[in-house]
Amino acid sequence: MEVILLVFAAILFVLVVMFAVFVAILFVFAVILAVLAFTLVCKLAILEVFVAILLVFAVIFEVLVAILLVFAVILAVLAAMLVGNVAIVEELTPPTLFTVGAPAVPPKSLAN
Repeated sequence: MEVILLVFAAILFVLVVMFAVFVAILFVFAVILAVLAFTLVCKLAILEVFVAILLVFAVIFEVLVAILLVFAVILAVLAAMLVGNVAIVEELTPPTLFTVGAPAVPPKSLAN
């Protein structure tokens, strides 16, 4: 009978040790879960920051497209001005009136 009680005591001791190990494993799993939850929160925060940066980049891209459009309009206006420019010719001779026939003969002075 004493041997049976001793075996039962040993079995009970092993069960208590196993329970303690399972509690320790449960604690480790709880810590791992907490760490994973924290990293998930951090990753979500980083994701939100990336989304905000993406929105800022989209706005910057739209501004750059608008600036490019303005530069294209300016270039078109400059090209139209370049085509429309006419060189001013400085004439060194006085203008003359070209006529044909009788009016081509200069009138006589009244003194003649």
